[in-house]
Amino acid sequence: MTTTCDKSGRPWAKLSELKEGDIGEVDGGFDGVTMRGGVVHSSGGRLYILCSAGRHYLADQADDGEHCVGVYAVFPVKPAETT
Repeated sequence: MTTTCDKSGRPWAKLSELKEGDIGEVDGGFDGVTMRGGVVHSSGGRLYILCSAGRHYLADQADDGEHCVGVYAVFPVKPAETT
């Protein structure tokens, strides 16, 4: 069963809300991620952050297809588009 937040109640990032250019913060359990997070990138429609192995794909953290366990959305780098 996937949870929607960590033990302190902080919500996990949602795949449906993340976009390229956002900042993703990761908890301490990520192999190869030397910083606590970074810019979210996209390749072929798949979101990732850089790690020592190259790319850490965020969908691999979403056991329920939505909540990225161990990943927090911090804030967008790009301003939201206005209509």
